[in-house]
Amino acid sequence: MTVIGTSRKKKYLKIFLVLLLAGVAGAAYLVCSSGILADENPRIPQEMITRINLERQADNLVPVQMDDQLENLALAKSRKVKISSLTYSTAPDATTGDNTNVFVIPKISWALSGYDEQQQMFDALENNDNSFRTNVFNGNYRNVGIGVTGDGYNYYIAMKWQ
Repeated sequence: MTVIGTSRKKKYLKIFLVLLLAGVAGAAYLVCSSGILADENPRIPQEMITRINLERQADNLVPVQMDDQLENLALAKSRKVKISSLTYSTAPDATTGDNTNVFVIPKISWALSGYDEQQQMFDALENNDNSFRTNVFNGNYRNVGIGVTGDGYNYYIAMKWQ
């Protein structure tokens, strides 16, 4: 009787098991580092503000800054949307001139390799919510607060402008 992996015929079994464990560890690292497991992904607000300021710079507007008070208001709105997610419509609820935008992003989009989540967010918002585009290009706004909450499937992102 021989121990598994000690026979010359079984040497590839050891290599296969090591490669399998390395693959599982690598996949677990990618999932954990993508933020898909986090309820509040801290990368989203910073990436949003960067993209907003790029859009504003292209239109020769002053960049907006993050504001703590607005962030708290946006976070409260985001939590409210998360709680009422079964009845909340993903269609925009903002009217023209409103300074709040709310939208839902699937978490799986953050785990896909090479997927441009910023492009997805901005394409969806610019096509579905005219008030978001209006707010981005409003030269009177100098501050923005971005609140992010999540559940098992989605991120609920609220933005307050001032």
